[in-house]
Amino acid sequence: MNNFLQRTLTGILFVGAVAGSIFIHPIAFFLVCLLVAVLGILELGRLLERKYGKLNIFASLLLGLTFQVLVFLDSQGYIDRTWYVILMPMVWLPFVYELFKGGENPFQRIALTLMIPVYISLPLSFLFLTGCINGVFQASILLGFFILVWSNDSGAYIVGVSIGKHKLFERISPKKTWEGFIGGIIFTIVAAVIIFKLSGIASLGVWIGAALIVSIFGTIGDLVESMLKRNVDIKDSGSILPGHGGVLDRFDAVLFAAPMVFALFVLFG
Repeated sequence: MNNFLQRTLTGILFVGAVAGSIFIHPIAFFLVCLLVAVLGILELGRLLERKYGKLNIFASLLLGLTFQVLVFLDSQGYIDRTWYVILMPMVWLPFVYELFKGGENPFQRIALTLMIPVYISLPLSFLFLTGCINGVFQASILLGFFILVWSNDSGAYIVGVSIGKHKLFERISPKKTWEGFIGGIIFTIVAAVIIFKLSGIASLGVWIGAALIVSIFGTIGDLVESMLKRNVDIKDSGSILPGHGGVLDRFDAVLFAAPMVFALFVLFG
């Protein structure tokens, strides 16, 4: 199977899984977010261990997944926020682990262990909450967010490949161009206008604001992940998605854009 066909089939299945889970039930979408978190934490853990040695990935998983579960249960009214106190002992877990483990640079390993769930689980929780802005799960908002992300990726790729000449951030990502970045913004704004007309949710200004956030912060997220991969000398974060790499390669833009779009909808939506 050639790479283009492989990428296309994987992309269709990926989009179908995400979009399908959004419309099936909030729990289905939450489970997708949870699966992405598990795979993402394991990928990032392996990536960091190549450079910095053995980390306490179990603590990263425990802290990250517990936080996501608490956010989900809280958003659905199953528990109140006093339950969040159980996170504190988990935050101390890497410190205690390093205390008994010994070795050099314990605080470096503690910092990296805690960084993993902050980088992955925290944004994914905001992603889920974006669909619960008014206390009721709204699939249209989440689907609209993902359409913006996919539109930005597609626009940046099409325009960048076609007319891209001026490098956007050559030190980190030599293939990204200013033309592609601007093309991504244009595609995403067009998608935002269409989403507004079809959904009738929020105002046109809010959706255009979301488009700009996705284009800017999504690109930053992409560059940050490229920086991490370049730091440890690898091309893809994983191989679980044939033709696309790892979970982090597909969700790098989402991780940075989701919290900002959530803030936009809370303040103005």
